[in-house]
Amino acid sequence: MAWRVEDIEPGDGKAVVELDGIVDSTNLEEFFSFINSVFKQGFNRIVMDMTNTSYLSSGALSVIVDAYRRAEREGGKLVIANVSELVRDLFEVMQFEKIIEFYEDREEAVSAV
Repeated sequence: MAWRVEDIEPGDGKAVVELDGIVDSTNLEEFFSFINSVFKQGFNRIVMDMTNTSYLSSGALSVIVDAYRRAEREGGKLVIANVSELVRDLFEVMQFEKIIEFYEDREEAVSAV
C-alpha cells in the first residue's frame, strides 16, 4: 500500500490523493491519519484517484465520507476519480453517487475541484 499526495498548484489548496491497494481493518487507522495529514497540509480541494485501489472496507468508506464533509466545511470539495468496477460497486451499494461526484478521467476531476 502506497498513498501519495500530489500538490496540483502550490497555494491553491488543490491536491490529488492516490490510493493504492486495499484499505481495511488492518490499515484503517493509518488511512485515517493519512487523510487528516492531507488537510493539515492545507488541502481542501481533493481528488481521490483510485486507479490502483482494489478494495475499501466499510471503515474506509466512512473515512472518505468524513473527508468529504470536512472538505465542504473548509470551503473545498472532494471528488473521486478512476474507480475500478469492484470499488464502484461498493460505492453504489452505499449510494455514494448521491453525495460525492465521480469522474472517469483524472483531469476532469481536477477541473471539478
